[in-house]
Amino acid sequence: MTLKRILVHYDGTARADRALDAALQLAEAQDAHLIGCAIEMEPRIPTYAAAQIPADVVDALIQDQHRLVAEARTRFEARIRNAGRIDRSEFAQGRGDMVRTLCRVGRGCDLIVLGQAKPDEEPAEIEELPDNLVLAAGRPVLIVPYIGQKAPVGGHVLLCWTDTREAARALADALPLFNAASEVTILTAGTDTPADEYIGDDPARYLAAHGVRAEVRRASSAGIDAGTAILNEASDTGADLIVMGAYGHSRLRETIMGGATRTVLKGMTAPVLMSH
Repeated sequence: MTLKRILVHYDGTARADRALDAALQLAEAQDAHLIGCAIEMEPRIPTYAAAQIPADVVDALIQDQHRLVAEARTRFEARIRNAGRIDRSEFAQGRGDMVRTLCRVGRGCDLIVLGQAKPDEEPAEIEELPDNLVLAAGRPVLIVPYIGQKAPVGGHVLLCWTDTREAARALADALPLFNAASEVTILTAGTDTPADEYIGDDPARYLAAHGVRAEVRRASSAGIDAGTAILNEASDTGADLIVMGAYGHSRLRETIMGGATRTVLKGMTAPVLMSH
């Protein structure tokens, strides 16, 4: 089993270039078709101010979006040409809502790749894009941290396992990457009871049936939350890809009370594949 179609959100920024680096590497390793996608954003003009803004100003904003997408296409095609993948790649573009467009294109793909925004340096729709896509797309989403990659994606994969639908979805979605990995670690949270060992053994048996050998480790639950335990384990083991289910609790609850998804998205130092 391999990935056949990979979508990368590409708007020509440094953030998008980091995502494209990871997407190109995976596309080559998986022999997948790569699709770059940029979206022309509608001018955001408050209703109360719309009547005071001249039509030529609105038109200038629209033309600026045309220019940005055209530049992104040129940059993407140059990167693809340099990588020797011109016949196995394409560029798509849309206009309007970013999440809706990426979901529409992404649902015809095996994986969606995008870059993490630097905190407080990009528009809200970019900062919130990983959360929104994970919840809406129905496809696994790979987020590349804004600090970049320390190693090729997927050499050592860390699977974060809980007995939930979201974790099971992530396990199945990431199977092509587990198959390609040289090392797989399954991280479980527990209290050193036989029941916990059995839960940790479930994904190991699943992967073994697909020819993947995995080590099961139990995260220490003493004084730290699950998200921090995941980040610590990734750092300690040198994992270059984290695979996890996203938003096992509602996003509102995680926003208010904290949760593993939001902790990992904020503190990630390695690419993270999330499924919901």
